[in-house]
Amino acid sequence: MNLDGRIQWVSEDTVEVRLGEPVAEETLASIEKISHWIRLKKPEWLIDFCYGFGVLSLVVRPERIDTSILNYEFCSVLNRPTSEIHREDSQVIEIPVCYSQEFGLDLRSISEKTNLSVNEIIDLHCGRDYRVLATGFVPGFAYLGETDHVIHLPRRDTPRTRVPAGSVAIAENQTAIYPEETPGGWHIIGRTPGSIVSLSTDSINAKLAMGRSVRFKSISMDEFAKIEAMDDPD
Repeated sequence: MNLDGRIQWVSEDTVEVRLGEPVAEETLASIEKISHWIRLKKPEWLIDFCYGFGVLSLVVRPERIDTSILNYEFCSVLNRPTSEIHREDSQVIEIPVCYSQEFGLDLRSISEKTNLSVNEIIDLHCGRDYRVLATGFVPGFAYLGETDHVIHLPRRDTPRTRVPAGSVAIAENQTAIYPEETPGGWHIIGRTPGSIVSLSTDSINAKLAMGRSVRFKSISMDEFAKIEAMDDPD
């Protein structure tokens, strides 16, 4: 692969790399390789990076990098056989979700709109593996696709001003977990216990980074409470 013409400065400290069609297997494989290389090498010129629908955005120290070096570095990574890349990213992360009425605020309305029972909606949501297609919105927020076409729904007409942290939601052909309390317009179907992201003054540790696959597992309220208690630092 050659990235000539696909790397450009968009601000004084931000570079965009266009990798291809957002959900094409080749594009997803490319971002998996680059993400793994970044996590392994921790290049001194890089401050942060974010992937979104075919475009890799890099916040860099401009005095230490230029597009020709980026092209060389990334092409070297992308042209290596996938078998040579350590694929911890290939492991499927299992996310426990409690779909009780207390947490699944929109399950009833989804049931009415789709003519599916609540249990059928839960089974469809848990019945497949998802890929991290993009990250953003807030730290740790990952856009996962694709949901079963039967539960594809537009976003809510009226967004909520407060969506609880850990809420699992669907919209269009995607599903996501809100890592912190924020406004949001997705349909909330459950909640995962604990935290999917940890923040410090100089780093973000997000469980659902690019290159990861995700599977949801339905749990009871009792199981939710036990996991939540174990995750509580107090």
